[in-house]
Amino acid sequence: MNADMIAAWAAQNGFHSLNASNFRRQDDARTITIEIKKMSVVLIDERPGSRPRLVSRLFKDMRSAIESGRFEGLLPAGYLP
Repeated sequence: MNADMIAAWAAQNGFHSLNASNFRRQDDARTITIEIKKMSVVLIDERPGSRPRLVSRLFKDMRSAIESGRFEGLLPAGYLP
């Protein structure tokens, strides 16, 4: 897993690019932001009335599951459509 793979996945799954390393997706229920760092990725899930949920993983610890539309180890099953 690397930054280019995450950026490509984000673009294919409805995330809008804020800049080269930040992507955001919004709907009525929540806002999800993906921040690509030097050696890791951070996912921020914000829902009205709740604290933001932060998930961070090093690239080396992630397994890609792009075909299923999610990242193993970062997003639980059914987290994104």
